[in-house]
Amino acid sequence: MTEKDKLKKKVKKKLDVPNKAIDGDENRDIESKLGDFLVEENYIKEITEREEDWGFVYYSAARQIAVSKKEMPHKKWEDCIFKMGINQKTGESLFPAPGEETEKYRFLHEANHAYQEHLCLKYFPENPEFFYEKSLKKEIDCPYSQLFEFCFKKREEDEENNKKKLPRGLSIWGNASQYNHKGDPNIPNKVSEVAVRAQEDANELVTMFLWHPEYFATYLDYLSLNYRNEEIREKEITEEDLRERGLLRISKEEAVFLEEILKSYVKEMKKSLH
Repeated sequence: MTEKDKLKKKVKKKLDVPNKAIDGDENRDIESKLGDFLVEENYIKEITEREEDWGFVYYSAARQIAVSKKEMPHKKWEDCIFKMGINQKTGESLFPAPGEETEKYRFLHEANHAYQEHLCLKYFPENPEFFYEKSLKKEIDCPYSQLFEFCFKKREEDEENNKKKLPRGLSIWGNASQYNHKGDPNIPNKVSEVAVRAQEDANELVTMFLWHPEYFATYLDYLSLNYRNEEIREKEITEEDLRERGLLRISKEEAVFLEEILKSYVKEMKKSLH
């Protein structure tokens, strides 16, 4: 067995999502194929361990995913994991449970970052680091560029009306304090901060969709306050609830747009993985 084969085996184990996130999912084998692709194309060259905190990180320059030896604190799991969604086939809750399931979910999130490195290189091979800038100028048009642009504009619009100046977007992960431009020399200004946070939002939406389309669909119902969804109606979610969590409401039309974009994103991904 070659070193690359050994790494594929390790990555595949990390992406071995639970059955509840597979049953009824037409993309049931995509995580495994994604792992093989990322190793084969050298977007993941190594899995390392980190001890600084509980976070998982994809290092694009080194093409490494670093996983923490420390368990995710339960309060952080409560804050960061969207805890709604039912697998209509099995009746199980779709969200990842604390512990091993959440570790697999978080590894999938980092693997998606690695795949997005591939997209940046594919669509702007001359200078892939300028993919996001080109996307905002509409000089690149693909499902991922459209998704990123949408997430960026939602945050940008909120920045103009956000009196408390607290970050709000389409994911909790995108609000993390480490993306503050005042604390990171690699994030030189507010526009860069919004762009980095929007990348996290876009990536988390992709991760939700790959985990299970019904999980993603429930999240769209949540953000759009779709009371036809029994879970949303029973919890009586309001726009103020979203804002207190650092999230932004989307319209039903925007929810449909995001669903179509994610379907296009995965359709393109499947072509790459084959």
